Amino acid sequence: MLAQSVTPFPVPSPRFIGAGTPMRDLVQAHRWEDTPLGAVADWPASLRTAVSIVLHSAHPMFLWWGEEMIQIYNDAYVPCFGVGKHPGALGQEGRRCWPEIWPIIGPQIEAVRAGREACWYADNLVPIWRNGRIEDVYWSYTYTPVFDERDRVGGVLVVCTETTAQVLAERRRHTLDLLARRLLGCHDEAEVRAAIGQAAVDNPGDLLEVTLLSGGEDVARPGADLLVIRAAELQLGANLALAFGLSPRLPLDGAYRQFLEQFTATVCATLSRLQSDRALAQAMAESEQMNNDLHLSSRIKDEFLAMLGHELRNPLAPIVTALKLMKLRYPDSDTAHEQEVIQRQVDHLVRLVDDLLDVSRIASGKVELRRETVPLADVLNKAIEMASPLLEQKQHRLLVDVPTVRWHGDPARLAQVVSNLLSNAARYTPAGGHVTLATRIKGGTVQIQVTDDGLGISPQLLPHIFDLFVQGNRQLDRAKGGLGIGLALVRNLVQMHGGEVSAYSAGEGRGSTFTLTLPDSVVADAAPPAPEPEPKAEPCGGTRVLVVDDNQDAADSLGELLGALGYRALVAYDPAHAIALATEGMPELAILDIGLPGMDGFELAGHLRRLPGGAALKLVALSGYGQENDKTRSRQAGFAAHLVKPINIADLQLSLS
Repeated sequence: MLAQSVTPFPVPSPRFIGAGTPMRDLVQAHRWEDTPLGAVADWPASLRTAVSIVLHSAHPMFLWWGEEMIQIYNDAYVPCFGVGKHPGALGQEGRRCWPEIWPIIGPQIEAVRAGREACWYADNLVPIWRNGRIEDVYWSYTYTPVFDERDRVGGVLVVCTETTAQVLAERRRHTLDLLARRLLGCHDEAEVRAAIGQAAVDNPGDLLEVTLLSGGEDVARPGADLLVIRAAELQLGANLALAFGLSPRLPLDGAYRQFLEQFTATVCATLSRLQSDRALAQAMAESEQMNNDLHLSSRIKDEFLAMLGHELRNPLAPIVTALKLMKLRYPDSDTAHEQEVIQRQVDHLVRLVDDLLDVSRIASGKVELRRETVPLADVLNKAIEMASPLLEQKQHRLLVDVPTVRWHGDPARLAQVVSNLLSNAARYTPAGGHVTLATRIKGGTVQIQVTDDGLGISPQLLPHIFDLFVQGNRQLDRAKGGLGIGLALVRNLVQMHGGEVSAYSAGEGRGSTFTLTLPDSVVADAAPPAPEPEPKAEPCGGTRVLVVDDNQDAADSLGELLGALGYRALVAYDPAHAIALATEGMPELAILDIGLPGMDGFELAGHLRRLPGGAALKLVALSGYGQENDKTRSRQAGFAAHLVKPINIADLQLSLS
């Protein structure tokens, strides 16, 4: 009988260790019989259970067992070693594996072994030797006792997470925030350098030193522990760089470099701001000098116009007197026609002088309106009378629509304005044309329009028609032209009345329309109504009113006013606080500032409506804007009223009633 060879069956791996991952395979293959733990087959159940938990966990875990603290760890923990300890750390005694940190973790382990209770450490600095050097590493970890069969602490289980990235990110963010705040108060480069130096003092873990290099300055001591980041590399500037002394206990990874680049960018931004501030200050100084020069030129011009007007009156006075004497002494003289020519030209010259003087007075602020209440028809009739000679001379047809209302203002100045417009219409309309003076009354506002079918205004001239010394086409009657100051006077006098003037023309040869709008100037004939009594505080039964306004003084004062009116005021300065107050107890009323930061009043109203009891909440909007579209939006958002700052007490009580 031939002997047959027998293939031995493979010895199965212990199931509590498992297989199929690098660390499970290493634990299976390790010669444990050469360690104080002995062969795997002789391990006690407590050790087997602890090893099973470690090797089958997806979280970084580490087990120390026995008096010698023999080490077993899982796949998730391997990256924490870096380069240098793994895989030699497997089965090694803890003290021999971690000599650099045993003064830190040794007492912690003994405390767990002796006290038989777990200990937790969050973001704890435990520098370890890895990647060829001591690195600052932060951990969140717990030490948990593992009990053996004799109810003693047979080992210590470590469940840990490396938090270095988070801790460094927060530290660096804090450094950048402090730097930005310090740089905000800097006024020159010396203060910037001081702020940079203080940043290195505050964060020596990342910044051993920081040096600002400007104007092509070079590094004093080049070396591997020094990193220079130039502004040009960040596209921030050409002649600026920062030299950083790097920490030997941190790897120069992407996060570290990004922090240093952000540091550089923050400094560059500040230096750019300082440069811009200097340029702006210089520009403002030059602008102020230019303004002073312009004001001086304007004052000289005004003084010249005033002097010219007064000086022209000197020769005019005797000319006018002589003309009157000629008419008195020689009423039937053969020179009557010549006297009429002189009279017309003298009248025209007098008008020009008066315009010059008015421009000078208005520019220097010496014109004061003499307001009184008069029939508007009397004022307009006076204007027609003043413009009649030119209208009659050009044989124009004048159409007039004058209302029977009383008007409050300076009648002489309004007559001057309307007369000026009528004279212009007559002057720039060919003989036999049509001029219309029409008025419209709407409430307390009066609108006066002067329309003609004359030469019109070109589109290029129309935007400047009210500017000083601007004139239109006057070729048809150059002798009746002016100095280009009449319409400037019209605008100034209307603005002094609180009104406005506008011009319209479809183009040259298509006539023109000038419109005066004088608000709040029509006076009713009826006696004025008696003043309303001041609102009195009435008891409101302690109605609860929520006031929300980010202006604390405004919110507090409104709350005090509501209290005086008998309400119970709840005051909040932000939406979150308002929602919290409403959650504790829904008020009957809420006054919400529309312009709240982060969440505006409309959004806050929606949140309050969705709270328990919020459907019955009455909402009142509070805003600095009171146009009709603002009020319409409030109504559409469900607000019962829209109050405009500053609040009128009567309106407040009405909106809350």
